[in-house]
Amino acid sequence: MTNLKAPVRVLIADDHALFRAGLAKVLGGDTRLEVVGQAKDGGEAVDQTLAQHPDVVLMDLQMPGVTGVEATRRIALEAPGVRVLVVSAYADKSMVADALANGAKDFVDKDITPQEMVSRILAISSTVRSGAGRRPGTLSTRELSVLNQVATGLSNKQIAIRLGISQKTVRNHLTRVFNKLGAGNRTEAVLHAMRVGLLTI
Repeated sequence: MTNLKAPVRVLIADDHALFRAGLAKVLGGDTRLEVVGQAKDGGEAVDQTLAQHPDVVLMDLQMPGVTGVEATRRIALEAPGVRVLVVSAYADKSMVADALANGAKDFVDKDITPQEMVSRILAISSTVRSGAGRRPGTLSTRELSVLNQVATGLSNKQIAIRLGISQKTVRNHLTRVFNKLGAGNRTEAVLHAMRVGLLTI
């Protein structure tokens, strides 16, 4: 478990140098975090993980050579104490689901705010934290039905028509789903549900 008095050690893996540098600067400005390395591809991410022993690896998925999914799988096998947080600009549910299935602990979009990124890193860095090891809130039959429609790419209006309910009711169901799953948006809700076996697509 991460020492709460010590900064969380973070490794950034992304093939875009500008994004790496910008993220490192943002994270380095928070005394609770320490950026211990940067990797431009999955192979480097694995090597640096084994060398630097970070608490959290921020893993892009679309990288040349060894992909983020494969790097995540190797890290889970060779450094099981390290937590991988997938950070991607691509809403490729199948690829993110593969990463989660291969050991990634969570997923965030690249358009997340700096404050939200720091919060997610701090949350994922500790094994014993609020919500850790706890199953997500149970979804009702209607909530699960709405989430299934979201997973197929339907809009709120389309879901309302298909299920015979109002758009306001759809929004209310989604709000409860987000709260129960700890998700910030539709993509995260679907991916979290897939990870815990509530959905299969």
